[in-house]
Amino acid sequence: MASFLLALAAIAPVLVAGNGLRGSPDTYVDSVQCTGSGALPERPMCFSGSVLVETFKIHVTSYDGEIGTVNMEAVGPSPAQCDGAQFENQNNVITIANDQGCGLSKYDYSVRYCPDQDSLIVNLMKPYNVRVVLNSETCPDAGEV
Repeated sequence: MASFLLALAAIAPVLVAGNGLRGSPDTYVDSVQCTGSGALPERPMCFSGSVLVETFKIHVTSYDGEIGTVNMEAVGPSPAQCDGAQFENQNNVITIANDQGCGLSKYDYSVRYCPDQDSLIVNLMKPYNVRVVLNSETCPDAGEV
């Protein structure tokens, strides 16, 4: 998973942010439209997006309205995968609380769900500044990200 975020960081510096805490609403800087008051749906969902030659995927495998589990994957020159990471959602700011040994501890990032756009915005603040929009898509067969 460290490769997942490092790949994001190496590709396109875009974001300026303050102190970083995963999911901290104070560090979210928005130049991409993110609107709506709806909540992340309580069903499995898949999101993906690309920056240059790297594709990033997040599969929400379970969610009860407050906490859930995601699988994350990077496909491309810096492939990585992390299955079973636990997350918490407060006001559509998603905090990944358990990275299942994916090596995320040296990164500061936030993930926000955008109800009107039905997308996730991943902001990496440390060690580099980069943003990628992951759009909702049909989930592949069970067992895949």
